[in-house]
Amino acid sequence: MPRSAAATCARMGANINSCTAGSHAGARRCFAKGPSRFTNVKKRVEVLEKEAETPYSQQQQQQQQQQQGGWFQGSPQQSSVFPTYTDDHERRKQQQTGTQWDNLSSGVVAHMRKVYGTLAAGIGIAAGSSIFAMATPLGAVSPLIPGLAAIVPLMGLMYTNKHTHSIALRTGLFAAFTGLAGWSLAPLLKIALAVAPMAVPQALLITSGLFATMTALSMMAKPGAALRLGVPLGAGVIVLLVAGVAGMFVPVTSAWYPLLHSISLYGGLALFTAYIAYDTQRMIDDYEMGEDDHLKHAVDLFINFKAIFTRVLFLLMGRSDD
Repeated sequence: MPRSAAATCARMGANINSCTAGSHAGARRCFAKGPSRFTNVKKRVEVLEKEAETPYSQQQQQQQQQQQGGWFQGSPQQSSVFPTYTDDHERRKQQQTGTQWDNLSSGVVAHMRKVYGTLAAGIGIAAGSSIFAMATPLGAVSPLIPGLAAIVPLMGLMYTNKHTHSIALRTGLFAAFTGLAGWSLAPLLKIALAVAPMAVPQALLITSGLFATMTALSMMAKPGAALRLGVPLGAGVIVLLVAGVAGMFVPVTSAWYPLLHSISLYGGLALFTAYIAYDTQRMIDDYEMGEDDHLKHAVDLFINFKAIFTRVLFLLMGRSDD
């Protein structure tokens, strides 16, 4: 209530009290008189207050109705305020016809070229690091040391992006990761060259063939078809880790050792081969969602290439021993 209206009402109350405080005759004369100017003022104040409060109350009620209808009942107003880009992307992907190759855009093709160029550079760095380690005393170091050390630049690369860190820093992390990964392969390569010199180039050729085959299959598949393998592949990685850790504590003479070794060797070969198709379509999907980090995508493919190469090399070395 406005302050002037409150003062007017107070004065009206004082006038009424003064009438009732007098004599009986005065009070009778006071109340017997017609409506005074104070009564008209009171009515006028009440009308003005109602006119002032009506638009505000109606506006408040409309806002409450809009909130109840749009927020709690899930009306179309909610979807317009909070757009779901992910749902729209999935809807467009389901509406795509043909193969993944048919739906490649020029931007995706340019990004894939960048990723595969970075992957080739990483493989070259790993090969050079292995050769340098075999020619120096670094080749005698346990592969666990560079293998565990490679986790540091890998984590640094995964928890950074091009928007917050320089490309030079992230490229250095990628080079450090691939170099340490190549160093960890030096003892195995040294043994393989001593046992079967042709096993290393054969393993490299077979790995490249498997990589190209799975990449082509992912391109010939329907867009997003390989992404459905994410959960089974993740479960397979867990089984592979459990088998690898258990194989470290089970003695070679145990009946469980051949089973665990087969799971790690053959299961890992099948798992990482399937991961090539998954990571290829994941790379395309990430780019379409706005994630164009070629270093992270190259790291995923490099891990698959290295895992397949080591297992194929083990199989070729075992065949040469027979």
